[in-house]
Amino acid sequence: MKLAKIRFESDDACGRALKGLATRMTVTVLADESFIVPESGVEWLRSEGLPFQVLEWVNQDYVVQTLRDNLAHSV
Repeated sequence: MKLAKIRFESDDACGRALKGLATRMTVTVLADESFIVPESGVEWLRSEGLPFQVLEWVNQDYVVQTLRDNLAHSV
């Protein structure tokens, strides 16, 4: 499955997008205020005309490693 690491251009767009995405699929929120969504999420965001930026395309291994790395650091 292809996954995209994305960032929203505004808090308003982020709020509207997360509301729609969360009812349709799994969304992973990272500590750097970026999000990981499946390819279908990117397609949905585009169809809704919500402004966002694709930072990079990633795979499941990247997501797992990123979440493990964030857990290893003290808060």
